[in-house]
Amino acid sequence: MPTTGSSRIGSFVLYVVLVACSIVFLLPLYLALVNSLENWYAVPTILPEVFKWDNYKFATQMLDFWHYFGNSLILCGISVFTSTFVSGLVGYAFARLQAPGRSALFMIVLSTMMLPGIVTQIPQYILFYKFGLINTYLPWIIGGLGGNAFFIFLYRQFFATIPKELEEAARIDGCSIFRTYWNMFIPLSLPVVATVSIFNFQGTWSDFITPFFFLKQVKYPLATALTTINYTEGGSTQIIQQVSVAAGVIFMIPILITFFIGQRFIVDGIVTTGVKG
Repeated sequence: MPTTGSSRIGSFVLYVVLVACSIVFLLPLYLALVNSLENWYAVPTILPEVFKWDNYKFATQMLDFWHYFGNSLILCGISVFTSTFVSGLVGYAFARLQAPGRSALFMIVLSTMMLPGIVTQIPQYILFYKFGLINTYLPWIIGGLGGNAFFIFLYRQFFATIPKELEEAARIDGCSIFRTYWNMFIPLSLPVVATVSIFNFQGTWSDFITPFFFLKQVKYPLATALTTINYTEGGSTQIIQQVSVAAGVIFMIPILITFFIGQRFIVDGIVTTGVKG
């Protein structure tokens, strides 16, 4: 079909809007890159004036950077493994198993999504303190074993679309409920599993409040360390903002990598679960 004048104008307007939105979203990253390469104590700038790449070396040397980086990987590994696995099991139960009160219980689980996370921080702290779990990684294991309401919703929506005949055939062949879930549903649900894993990794990696509550400084992940420990030199109280920004740029790299690797799975996972904007 030949393009008309109105369709060309529409495409032009669409590209202009997309370019404008891209500039808005990329501007903070550009400013971070430019100012991470400035001289120490320089005034923040928009256009690059110098390229002091040593700021990135200082960012990893003036703090115990890789120690905090390793703590972040530990927390992310615990959270991704436990929450992804348990949320899948709960989502499977809500989607495929018949039980009295299933719909009401699912609504209760969904209602917890309306609670701001900060509201539950203090009760959780008191609970974990009384059980002696402060300054351990057990709160992340226990939290992961409880699943996540949004992830349960994603799994449930996807599992509900799988034909019932497949499940019935597996049962006839002697598969148990767990084996049906593990050997049949999980291989068919890789986009959702990848989406949940990526969301979980990004949420845990950038969470600085929860570790601040539950851990002491030696076990801080990178997000908490960078927000509570300042880059200074020789006992000075003046913060070296350029080195701090360089550390922030390094901090963003794992999130960007996981996003670019998994963006196709995220789109597939969102589309197949029917969660559209």
